[in-house]
Amino acid sequence: MTVVKLHHTEFGLLDLTPPSKEALQPMPERIAAELRGLGLLESVVTMAKTWGREVCAMTGNTTLITAVEGFELRIDVMETIRKSLLFNDPHLAVSLHRGRNRSVGNIENVCVLYNTQHPGCAVADALVSLVLLGEANWPENATPHTLGDFALAAQIEQRARRLKLGLIVLSLEDLEEINDIRKALELGIPQAAVDMLCCFCRRCYTCKGMEIEAVKRYTAPLFNEIPREAIESYALNPSIPSDVLFLPDFATTP
Repeated sequence: MTVVKLHHTEFGLLDLTPPSKEALQPMPERIAAELRGLGLLESVVTMAKTWGREVCAMTGNTTLITAVEGFELRIDVMETIRKSLLFNDPHLAVSLHRGRNRSVGNIENVCVLYNTQHPGCAVADALVSLVLLGEANWPENATPHTLGDFALAAQIEQRARRLKLGLIVLSLEDLEEINDIRKALELGIPQAAVDMLCCFCRRCYTCKGMEIEAVKRYTAPLFNEIPREAIESYALNPSIPSDVLFLPDFATTP
């Protein structure tokens, strides 16, 4: 029986030529299942809002990419399918790029495993699941723990977008600080949240060159989440006297 070695797919050329004697000869049924799975993956990625594509100039194959501040997650689709079919390798070909300049930042291969307890499923289905996790903003109970750093950065970024901080350009440090402010509120220590928020306001004023009124206007949604009495209490004894300049007017009005 002649088995086709090259398959043109939505994500590039799937080359199933055995590179060594250890390579398997995949059954046509398995190959067909993966090709169907790639068709589904193409449909999902086309509708996705958080994933992009990058075509390799050398191979013409497509890499899937999703990014947040300081991180970039990449899926090598063809390599994942090839290793699964030729070597029964359960690992998805996923890499994490760290650093704002990703051409010189750290790159690490991330261990993400395909669940082999369901042999009837194609590994392409696992790629679909991974893309959908990204679309759902990496829920903690479903995201592989090896993607924890990326998932946390994505969740922090989403929280910041929900705060609608207007024209303030938020760095990863800012996003982490905003996350800490919300955690303080969740833990029932609102005065600590006020202290941290005032620290954030000072940085907007000194490092971002914003006027005091602009800082107050764009951080108002954050102050609105803090109990009024906690803000008034902080105004009476601020960590730094100038903090009162950034507090809502009701806290400083006699």
